[in-house]
Amino acid sequence: MLGLLYMPLLVLFASTLLILSANAGSQGSPGSGSSSAQLETPSASGELTNIIENATFSPFGRDRHYTSGVELAYTTGSLLDNDLRIAPMRWLSRCSFLFHTPGPDTDNRAEWTILGQNLFTPEDHRTSNPGLNDRPYAGWLYTGLNFIQNVDNHQLTALRILGGVVGPWAFGRQTQNDFHSLFDIRPAKGWGHQLGNEPGFTIAWERKWRFNRELGSGYSWELIPDAGITVGNVYDFAEIGLLARWGCGLKANWGPEFIHPGYSGTSYFSGDLAGVKVGWDFFLGTQGRLIARNIFLDGNTFQNSRSVDKIPAVADIFVGTEIFTRNGFRLGFSMMARTPEFKKQRAMDGYGSINALYVF
Repeated sequence: MLGLLYMPLLVLFASTLLILSANAGSQGSPGSGSSSAQLETPSASGELTNIIENATFSPFGRDRHYTSGVELAYTTGSLLDNDLRIAPMRWLSRCSFLFHTPGPDTDNRAEWTILGQNLFTPEDHRTSNPGLNDRPYAGWLYTGLNFIQNVDNHQLTALRILGGVVGPWAFGRQTQNDFHSLFDIRPAKGWGHQLGNEPGFTIAWERKWRFNRELGSGYSWELIPDAGITVGNVYDFAEIGLLARWGCGLKANWGPEFIHPGYSGTSYFSGDLAGVKVGWDFFLGTQGRLIARNIFLDGNTFQNSRSVDKIPAVADIFVGTEIFTRNGFRLGFSMMARTPEFKKQRAMDGYGSINALYVF
């Protein structure tokens, strides 16, 4: 267990050394020009993003409640205004406030969530019939699409549509217990009482605003407030948050990305906007959510299942760091603390998150 705890920190440190070594001999200066000019140029590059979250990655985490999450996604480079892949963005810009009309000052991208899986368990893994006052076992397996628009590097909007399945078909029991067996950890015995199979979907709209203060030589600090709403039979909630960052090359991205319903980051990355060959930053953030529905606490929608009384207001606070290169590699590590989600929960939860991105 101790090795699992420090593994992400060792990976982050080793990758930092490799990145700095690879760029030590690079020549030439980064391109200049305004953000708008750079946003006008379509890019054929694509990005692969992988997020791994686990309670054992945090020194304050315990293997309970939200125990782990994994997500793999592909994001396009900048797309032309008439590209079919952003047709929903064009339509919504004409009939609503959800997006701006694609144009010279917008960088429009589409993301495919190839596969994601989240696992939820009660605190006690030793009993085959968990207590009724603890959250039920549940798995969530999904895929989806995300439409992302960066407006002149001052505003970022994302519309994400996810679909999948909750229940045994999400393979939560197999994932957790097979992983535990690799490290000779006691298996969780109560998966026989997990939520039943149910198709699931969510539609999430989120917007961020960037307030950046340049300090010279590529350094800056910034505040990024955000707001959004999510609807579906898996989650229904409204959110508001704030991210503070300090570092070098901040405009290459919009901060860390977590698995929903964590902080509403995105996979957006544009190394050309960094202004430096190697960028890095430290960040501190928070997000609050008013929750009308959480299937993993409220239970199945169309059949009887276990459930607990949820707390309608939940807050996250997180801290972390990341490093990235102008030519397209990013690696970050974050630690998250979450206030209790249901009434009988005895303490806050914590977990760690590793986020890796590669542009090709």
